[in-house]
Amino acid sequence: MASKIHTQFSRSFKIVSVLLCYFIFAGFSVSGAEDSAVKGKVAPLKGEINTSLNEFGISLSEDGNTLYYYSKRKNSNYSDLFKSVKTKDGWSSGVEVSELNSQFDDQSPFIIENEKAIIFSSNRDGSIEFKLSSGKIGVSRDLYFSTLKDGSWDKATRLPQEVNTPAIEENPFLTGSYLFFTRYPFGKVAESDIYISEYKDGSWGKAIRMESPINTEHAEIAATLSRDSKYLYFSSNRPGGYGGLDIYKVEIKEDGTFSPAVNLGPVINSPGDEAFYVETPDGKNAYFCRLIKEGGNYDIYEFSVNEWEELKKNKKISLESIHFRTGSFEIEEESFEILDRLVVFLNENPSIKLKITGHTDLHGDPNDNLELSRSRAGAVKDYLVKKGISKGRFSTDGKGSKEPIYPEKNQETDRKNRRTEFQILE
Repeated sequence: MASKIHTQFSRSFKIVSVLLCYFIFAGFSVSGAEDSAVKGKVAPLKGEINTSLNEFGISLSEDGNTLYYYSKRKNSNYSDLFKSVKTKDGWSSGVEVSELNSQFDDQSPFIIENEKAIIFSSNRDGSIEFKLSSGKIGVSRDLYFSTLKDGSWDKATRLPQEVNTPAIEENPFLTGSYLFFTRYPFGKVAESDIYISEYKDGSWGKAIRMESPINTEHAEIAATLSRDSKYLYFSSNRPGGYGGLDIYKVEIKEDGTFSPAVNLGPVINSPGDEAFYVETPDGKNAYFCRLIKEGGNYDIYEFSVNEWEELKKNKKISLESIHFRTGSFEIEEESFEILDRLVVFLNENPSIKLKITGHTDLHGDPNDNLELSRSRAGAVKDYLVKKGISKGRFSTDGKGSKEPIYPEKNQETDRKNRRTEFQILE
C-alpha cells in the first residue's frame, strides 16, 4: 500500500532534499504575532458548501476544482467525509463520500492529485486499541489510505505502526515522499504536535516530532505546504496571536533550516480559530477554515489577493488565472471576475496605460502558438474595452512559446507557462 503512494502518486518538490537537512539543525527561534503583511480580502466561500454545521479539515485537488472536508451532520453520531466541486456560481453543496465513510468518525481527508488517492483519519474497526486508565478499552484514530479505481474507492487500508500509534493521528498532508500529520495523546488535544514520516526503500520511517519553530509547548496542528514548496503553513495557539488557533508560516531555506514562525496577520487570523491553509493552484489565493466563536461551527473561507495593487507596486505581473478555451482565444467565463477587478482598478487609476502580453506552453507549432498568444492578448484588451476602458490605454503583444518560465513540458509547468502579462507603461 505504501508503495502505491510512492510510485504512483508522489510529487517531486524541493522539500524532499530540504527536509533531509532539517534534522541536522536545531535551536530555531519562534516569533509571536509578527504581521507577514498579507494583503487581500477574506470572505466565506461562495456557493452552497457552507452550512449551519461544521465544514472542517479541507483538502484541495491539484487542479483546484474539488474540495474534500469532513462534517458531522444533523442526526449523525459520527463525522463523515464530504466533497464539493467548483462551479461557475461557487462551490456545490457537499456530497457524502459514502464509499469511504464508516459507522465511526472519518475525518481529515487529504486528496492526492486529482482524486487518484486519499489519506484520512478514522477510528473505524481495525484501528489500534489500548487500555485506558479506567480499565476500559480505547480506540485510537489512525491514518488510512485508499485509491480510486474505475470511479470507485478501494477498501481503505491503515498505514503501518511507524505512522499510527495508540495516540490520535489526523490532518495528513503528503508531499513527495514525506507525510506530515498531527498527533496527540488520546483525549488531550491541547498537546497536539506536528510529525513527519519519510517513505524510503519501500517502507515508512518512524514518524518524528518536528522541532521549533514548528512545534512548541502549545498546540500545533494541520501542516500544509505552499504550491512552490517554499513555505510550510500550520495552525497554533501559541502566545501572541490574534485569537485561539492562528495560522503561521515558516520559510524553508536553501540550507535546510526554517525561518522563525510568522503569524499571517489579522486579515487571515481573527479572535476565533483558523486552520488548514490551502493554496489555490496559482499559489496566490487560499482557502482555510474559520470558527468565529466558541460553541459555533467551522466554515470554509477564501483569501484572495488584490492582483492589481501588486501591479501598481511592481509595474508588471504575470497571471496564470486568466484562462482560455483549449487552442482558442475565447476567454473562459471563470476569468471574468479577475478582469472585472482590473476594470475597477483602471477606472480608479485613469492615467495608467497597460501592455498586455500573451504566452503559451511549449506544446504545438511555435508559429501557431505565436499567433494564438497575440490573439489572446487582443481578446483581453477587447474585454476591457467592452467594459468601458478606452482602447488607447492598451497595447498588446504575444510571445507564443518563446519565453517559457520553465523549459520542460508537464502539467505543472504547462500551467505556469500559459500566462498573461500586464505591464504598466510609463
